[in-house]
Amino acid sequence: MFVLITLIPAFLALGAFSLAIPNPSAFPAGFRKCLFYDDFSEWPWRSTPSPDRWTIDHGTSYPGGPPNWGTGEIQTYTSNRRNIRITPRGTLQITPHRDADGNWTSARIETTADYDFACPVGHRLRVEANIKLGDNPESKQLGIWPAFWTLGSDYRGNYWNWPGVGEVDILESMNGVDKLWHVVHCGAAPGGPCDEFNGISSTATFQRGVWHTVAWEVDRRHASLDPMDDKMSWFVDGKLTWSLTGSDVGDADAWEALTANKKMILLNVAVGGGFPDGVAGMKTPTEDTKGGKGASMEVDYVSVYSTA
Repeated sequence: MFVLITLIPAFLALGAFSLAIPNPSAFPAGFRKCLFYDDFSEWPWRSTPSPDRWTIDHGTSYPGGPPNWGTGEIQTYTSNRRNIRITPRGTLQITPHRDADGNWTSARIETTADYDFACPVGHRLRVEANIKLGDNPESKQLGIWPAFWTLGSDYRGNYWNWPGVGEVDILESMNGVDKLWHVVHCGAAPGGPCDEFNGISSTATFQRGVWHTVAWEVDRRHASLDPMDDKMSWFVDGKLTWSLTGSDVGDADAWEALTANKKMILLNVAVGGGFPDGVAGMKTPTEDTKGGKGASMEVDYVSVYSTA
């Protein structure tokens, strides 16, 4: 059941925005407010996501930003319906494709500034999505790199303040393996408290071709005493897969950027780049890498909840 409610006053100050969100009885345990929700069902088949909620990125970089999106990925992002569309099932599908000349296209979206969110002192915040990854065999997915992640919203318009703004990767997977990566990037690069350009990471099993609920929580209930005791946790299908505290990072400013600063959500499927190359131990994609549905990422919903 879904009800139409008005967003919290912080958002109303920015304009008249509303979202169809789950009934409060369906909220995760302990969470009182839904700050963002999109199940992509309000828009017709073959359309793109709501422009009020999502910005579609284009090209091979932000204006004036690092080339190849700062990662070495080789695709061009587009708003073409071959790359991004609402499916007949009312889900979002992002699909990479390679053309006859060997050029790759795909899609990447990020939430608009109207829906930036942060975890207040003394509370918890949860970012969640239900996601299915394409199940082409590994030999056909070398270089395919889907991701569901958050980034400090101060990155908008600057594009050179990474990783200081803080990046939290809730789900990254690549090369068709039945595995996901949880990663945080922070501080300065190279090196710094998050060992850039590697980041601090953990892995978990993730079966492809089936739906999984993936979530990240921030717990700032210790922030008024010692923010370094605050915790971030990652979950797959309700099971805790990783936790991180400020002491694991060891830098108060970097930890604040990860846990306290305003953030936006991103969904994308990249092709090639340093991460999939490093995991594969070779340059990706290869001639055998195949685009299409078997390389896609499908998203049922995305939500942000708060206990505040």
